[in-house]
Amino acid sequence: MSQEYALSRVRDALEKSGGNHLKAQRLLLSWLEKDQSLLIGLVAPHLQSIVTHAVNHAGTPRGASGGKKVQVEPEQTGEFGIAVLESLKGGRSDGGFGFGEPAPRAAVSKPGKASQSHVDAIHQLAQGRTVKKDKKD
Repeated sequence: MSQEYALSRVRDALEKSGGNHLKAQRLLLSWLEKDQSLLIGLVAPHLQSIVTHAVNHAGTPRGASGGKKVQVEPEQTGEFGIAVLESLKGGRSDGGFGFGEPAPRAAVSKPGKASQSHVDAIHQLAQGRTVKKDKKD
């Protein structure tokens, strides 16, 4: 019941804000101060994640960044697994860049010249024609 109520109030906020999501959010936040049913309806689907986050946050020692350290032996994962873990935590020893980090400018190469057959295929696709490839058996 409270989730249905919350969704109806979200629709009301969107309607009153003329479809502007930022204004609707501000309106909902002002309503939340006075309407506990709305708060419960909005939070209920996310309660498990909120509690998990709170427990993890409270269990982390002060000053620790990122929680507990996981030790993985190379025999367990192989070189690829170690490289992925190192990349995820941002500590690449080879000077490369990790997941979620932009590549340094020098690491991105300039595009080369495309072959004429590639250019012709792109033009044909742009004109709506299909490109037929020769089958090599």
